[in-house]
Amino acid sequence: MPDRNAGGKRGPQRGGPQRKGPGGKPKPKGGLRLQRLDGREFALDHPKCIHEMELDYAEGIELRREGDPEGARDALRYALQGCGDNMWVHVALGLIALEDFNDPSLARGHFGYAFELAERAIPPDFTGILPREHTANRPLYDAIDGLIACHEALGQPALADELRGLARRWLGSRGL
Repeated sequence: MPDRNAGGKRGPQRGGPQRKGPGGKPKPKGGLRLQRLDGREFALDHPKCIHEMELDYAEGIELRREGDPEGARDALRYALQGCGDNMWVHVALGLIALEDFNDPSLARGHFGYAFELAERAIPPDFTGILPREHTANRPLYDAIDGLIACHEALGQPALADELRGLARRWLGSRGL
């Protein structure tokens, strides 16, 4: 997960005032938002609750590193109870399902949910750039990479190619 100070200013907290989105429509409370960095570059602005569950996330990652994927999965699921919009946790659960339990269908669900969280924050007509190297954007591209691996493992190369194209569009001239 990112450094607490990485990514700049945070948006309103859950339950705070709603910001207006495109067309003057209210943006949903909580969840991810886009934040302009510079020019055409943007970063995902994650909900503050991810920091409240950071220790549980770190415990899950450490348990996995120590060879206990079941314990890691439990710790990460607990972290989701406190922050269901935590992309890092969803990606970590996807990696456990794919790499430790060889279950691309389950992994696709975890990676797909993380991807959908970000996709909701990105307008369909978005023409900006989401730099992969920006810490806040990292779980988006990790989710895309995981989805690509799942689709390929499940014999769905067209879906994998579609995700590659979307990632290239969001990366701009930086490529994959």
